[in-house]
Amino acid sequence: MDKTWIIIICIIAFAVLICFLLAVANYSYDKFMDKYQKLNRRSIRNEVTPMQFVAMLDSQIFNGNLSVVQIDKVAGDAYSSGRLFLSTQTINNPSIASYTIIAHEIGHAKQDIEGNKIKRLNFLRRLGRLIGFLMSPLLIAGLIMLFLGEMYTIIGYVLLACGVGIFILALVIKIMTISIEKDASKKAVEFLDMILNEEELRIAKKFLNDARMTYWADFLKIILGWTAMSKKGKLFN
Repeated sequence: MDKTWIIIICIIAFAVLICFLLAVANYSYDKFMDKYQKLNRRSIRNEVTPMQFVAMLDSQIFNGNLSVVQIDKVAGDAYSSGRLFLSTQTINNPSIASYTIIAHEIGHAKQDIEGNKIKRLNFLRRLGRLIGFLMSPLLIAGLIMLFLGEMYTIIGYVLLACGVGIFILALVIKIMTISIEKDASKKAVEFLDMILNEEELRIAKKFLNDARMTYWADFLKIILGWTAMSKKGKLFN
């Protein structure tokens, strides 16, 4: 095969890859919310209520030390420092979506008592939010110093290195988040196996995968920012 054709094929393959990654970055959250709405209308066959499910796992794993805080934000469910933040919709709706979300957040709670992964991630996020606003000024200042002449070359490289370092920190945090979310989903499947039938569990697994893709989307938004074709991603959220 001639070199010209090899180059053309490589360019086409690269363009297809970029299009695929842009699709993941731009539409993963919409896909997740669409699936959330559908599964929120599908009740499970087990008669265990969402709060009974929480109480059951709380008793088995946390000796009753897990507290539940009710919030209004739809799909804003979260875990932090021994507290489970669950939306009114999640608590009151015996749907596949509700139980899957509860199981996932309790997966984070279990991570919290097993090690320091979540604490390390939260520390890095706080650090990122503290220094993140400096990234663009450092990169701009570094480039200016390089153009000013040899006297400022070293300073320019140092400033650029600091700016790039902040960007790399953001990527590391995103990768850590994806890893933690994957582990929480794995734990969630174990919890869900207690109350869901085979078909419901299969659906819940797909829902967890869709949720994890939103974190990959955050990662890709940062990577693909240069294309100006992806939705703007936050460095440290």
